[in-house]
Amino acid sequence: MTSKDKQFIAEVYDLVTKIEGLIKSYEYEDRVMSSMVIGVLDVDLLEEPEEGDEVQLRSIFSYNLDSRDELEVIKEIMTHQFDSEDMDLDGLLGDLGISLN
Repeated sequence: MTSKDKQFIAEVYDLVTKIEGLIKSYEYEDRVMSSMVIGVLDVDLLEEPEEGDEVQLRSIFSYNLDSRDELEVIKEIMTHQFDSEDMDLDGLLGDLGISLN
């Protein structure tokens, strides 16, 4: 991992902790569902990986979920969003029983 990669990860970590702090400062822990995974792949192994090589992923993750049900909702939202370029968020949330109103 290069020094630039390390600096990037450090800045991302700082932003993630700020988001977590914002949720807490508004006392929205019970109202916000969030899940983030941000990772940087080791470029050296991506260029010419050989069989048996393991690709290194330096990652930061954060989540604010109260139950496995909330985890499943987040996963479903992400899957639908990934699968559909023109995903209508209101329609997706409505399908899951969630409203933005």
